[in-house]
Amino acid sequence: MRMSRDESGIALIVVMFALLVGTLFSLAAFAAAGGDINLGGRDSRGKQAYAAAESGLAYYAFHMRQDGNYWTNCANVPAPGLGQANPVNQVWNGQGADPRVFRTLSGSKAEYTVELLPANGATACDPARPAETMIQSDTGTLQVRATGRVGKEKRSIVATMRRKTFLDYLYFTDFETIDPVAYQLQGGSPPSCALYRRSGRAEPPCSSITFASVDRVNGPFHTNDDIITCGGAVFGRNAQDAIEISGPAPGWNNGGCSGSPSFVGTLQADAPILAMPPSNTTLISSVQAPYLFTGKTTIRITGASMTVTNAAAGLNGASMALPPNGVIYVKNGTCGTSYTALQDYNQPAGCAVVNIEGSYSQSLTVASENDIVVTNDLTHTGTAMLGLIPNNFVRIYHPVTNRNGTSCTNAASSPRDIDLDAAVLSLQHSLIVDNYFCGAPLGTLTIQGAVSQRFRGPVGTGGSTLATGYAKNYTYDDRLKVQSPPYFLSPIEAAWELVRQNEERPAR
Repeated sequence: MRMSRDESGIALIVVMFALLVGTLFSLAAFAAAGGDINLGGRDSRGKQAYAAAESGLAYYAFHMRQDGNYWTNCANVPAPGLGQANPVNQVWNGQGADPRVFRTLSGSKAEYTVELLPANGATACDPARPAETMIQSDTGTLQVRATGRVGKEKRSIVATMRRKTFLDYLYFTDFETIDPVAYQLQGGSPPSCALYRRSGRAEPPCSSITFASVDRVNGPFHTNDDIITCGGAVFGRNAQDAIEISGPAPGWNNGGCSGSPSFVGTLQADAPILAMPPSNTTLISSVQAPYLFTGKTTIRITGASMTVTNAAAGLNGASMALPPNGVIYVKNGTCGTSYTALQDYNQPAGCAVVNIEGSYSQSLTVASENDIVVTNDLTHTGTAMLGLIPNNFVRIYHPVTNRNGTSCTNAASSPRDIDLDAAVLSLQHSLIVDNYFCGAPLGTLTIQGAVSQRFRGPVGTGGSTLATGYAKNYTYDDRLKVQSPPYFLSPIEAAWELVRQNEERPAR
């Protein structure tokens, strides 16, 4: 009988092969686990770096809340404390050695730095020209970049900040009382009415302004005063429209009328006061030489160009491009008289009175040391925006004849149904229609934009029907929530708010 072949050698080979495979699987598992440990560590450091970047934003935002002018010092700001580095830096282009100063978070290996991102084509924040180099002229925003670092892991966040501004509202007033100039019609000196009703404004002789049942505020609203309503006036288009009243709750009373107002927007009484700048002269530093005029000036805009008449500059219908940086300023020469309610358009030629009309396709801000008079439609094409910022009045042109006291006849040149696309900011007075109290009705004054004024300016008279002047049709331009005409002025000491933040990849 043949002996069975010995298979012990084969068994040994099988065992050895199994051990080898097992070892390879073990090594693979170990390598994979090691990779997971490394990836997990990187993920953890990345999260810590992002948290550090957020701490950098919080650091800068804290100082902006403490001092609204903190940004004007660029990177020349105090260090956070004894022995700690100042983490605010000029922008770094990412080339070469990193020049930025980082601040280490207490009890951590994480650190952060903050960079100032210049605007309007500037290469760095300039303390001599902070607004021009840091505030984006078409949005009124500034940007900073915060970078967090843990070891070699970095995360960067770009944040956009914006002051609370008059442009946040369709309708803004400092005092809910008629402009003092309107009291000239009653004879004698106007009463002192620059006082909030809650602070004891006397009514009479000061005149109460009432929102009637036909009134509609088609956008957000703010008054530093409180309001009187009669009937069912409507405030706001939806819950997103803020209705802010600085007077104590409820912020309104019905003046003895029946009915209550309808607050479609979100009502807030005891809202913070937004203080108006005393003048617009800070804009002069932003004006390029050809666009600084003196005395009476007439501007007719067509697209991105304009014709200008200004005796002091020897211009008579001269054609000019709109200013590259979007700012025109007209200052006073010899101007011995101020605006009067009985308007005959006879101010001295040295008075900074700007007559303006047309259609603009480029964003523009027109400022005057005195008044701006809208002589006919003033509208936009495309995405252009317009700011009108006089120290005194924005006036709607209304010449009259046969005037006898408070009665008159509309002149043939009186415009009807005016369309005005603009953000109006009247710093010492108001938006007003010249000779608003007489003549036949002129139709509707339609404003697409925003109206901010120190006092309420009348644009017509009448109750349920229009007797003189214009009926109002004002609608908020929602673009103003995130954009603004060039170098538009903001409230004094208004708080800076974070508009948005986005992670920048790759990190700087």
